[in-house]
Amino acid sequence: MASRKGEYGETTPYYFTPPLRKLTKRTSLGYEFLDFAENILHESPYPWQEWLAVHALETLDDGSLRFSTVLAGLARQNGKSKFVEWLAKYWLYVDSERHPDKVSPRDFTVVGVAQVLDVAKKPYSRVVEMVDPKPPTKALEKRADPAFQELTDRISRRNGDEGIICKNGASYLPRAALNARGLTAARTIFDELREQKTEDGWAAVEPLGSNVWSSQLWAISSAGDYRSKPLRTLYDEGVEAIDSWNELVVAGEMTPEEYADGHDTSFGFFWWGIPDSTCPMDDERAILAANPTIGYGSMTIQSVKSKIGKMSESKYRQEYLNQWFTADVVTCIDMDEWRRGIDPESCIADDGRIVVGVDTSADRSTTYISVAGFREDGLPHVETIARRDGMLWVRRYMRLLRDRWPSVTEVAVQSKGCPAVDFVDELAEDGWTVHLIEGFKLGACLGRFHDRIREGKLRHRPQPAIEQQVSAAVSRRLGEVEVWDRTNSPMQISGLIAESEALYALESMKTEPTVKYQPTTGLKLQLI
Repeated sequence: MASRKGEYGETTPYYFTPPLRKLTKRTSLGYEFLDFAENILHESPYPWQEWLAVHALETLDDGSLRFSTVLAGLARQNGKSKFVEWLAKYWLYVDSERHPDKVSPRDFTVVGVAQVLDVAKKPYSRVVEMVDPKPPTKALEKRADPAFQELTDRISRRNGDEGIICKNGASYLPRAALNARGLTAARTIFDELREQKTEDGWAAVEPLGSNVWSSQLWAISSAGDYRSKPLRTLYDEGVEAIDSWNELVVAGEMTPEEYADGHDTSFGFFWWGIPDSTCPMDDERAILAANPTIGYGSMTIQSVKSKIGKMSESKYRQEYLNQWFTADVVTCIDMDEWRRGIDPESCIADDGRIVVGVDTSADRSTTYISVAGFREDGLPHVETIARRDGMLWVRRYMRLLRDRWPSVTEVAVQSKGCPAVDFVDELAEDGWTVHLIEGFKLGACLGRFHDRIREGKLRHRPQPAIEQQVSAAVSRRLGEVEVWDRTNSPMQISGLIAESEALYALESMKTEPTVKYQPTTGLKLQLI
């Protein structure tokens, strides 16, 4: 279905890094790339793809690429994956031989990464179909292009070592982000960066081209949420750089040349979509700004509007308006107060009593086991010691725990209105002293935990997964008290709940002291 007359997505992004000079065939490789896409690949780029290619592949006087890092953001289903596929082919079969005196084709590696390997292999697999010199099936033979087959030496299908190797030595390797560490890349593609919730993946990938002349890293994504930390960091850097340019260059305080002499201009930021996440969800201006293919293909304003009501507002804004929608979440625990309690050397005292806490996420997908005990200085220590999928593993794990430390006999579990209630009977049958967290204890559990943190009287080791839960945990009203809210917290918080329940039982349900338990040594626990 065609778009109504005059309804076309915005070709120019809302935010973009201005060029340092007029972009022509002499100052941008984008024109050559588009010629390759149209006349060699026989593709028809959308106007936004043409615009992005010309601006992102800007070159400097020495022929090197201006941008070492490029972030391109737009709503889903607008042709990002196809554009990445064309880039990979262009880099591999054209760009790899551009400057053999600077980068030998044999050292020209394209690395495609994503949060998981399957996502990284999607554009890679489409390139393989076209260039494979020995297609494994008749159907794939028909998809291959003889001209590219002639330039390709082989396809490696060995698990963990997949790759396209050209006859000139250039290669294209798909990898999961964390498995890219140690590689060297002339070109890197980081697909769906928003799925990176910690800095680990980005930290593994970002340095790949640091020792390669004119290297370039592309990050492609739509907007994320509050957990998409690497993407948000890049986004904020891009907006700040554009604001700086506007204040100095657009305002006439500096020329582009003067600005470039005193500022880092190697980050290219191109973002389609109006950033105002308070606009109506059916705002046509916002829809056209985030979806530049509207009017040029099957996507229309009405097809985008039809998604309203079929998903949450936050998902719709992220997926179809390319907006960061992080509706204010009033969390139970202040992150700064939590971090003040971090002690990397913290541990439970010798002969210290230990209470275990067990809790499962609202959807029953993940169970956490935590412990609480007192340190030598009398302050309580909490730590999450295990996290695994599902619930069926817990009983065996707890038996192993008892076998290794027979004096650890107490466990705290919420006994009503949550999945963890399933553990109560079986733990009691196995001889555990089960402290039931129910009724007024639910409020006291959160309240005591919160008070200890606020007053600086709780210690814990640094655990990034628990820090994430602290940043997302919300409460709900139950009678006159606040209790943990598993359902409305924007991520699982059961590790935090297990710690709070163990702490409450430790301080409020006294028993005789037991021998020392070291949660990070001895028994092979799955730490988080």
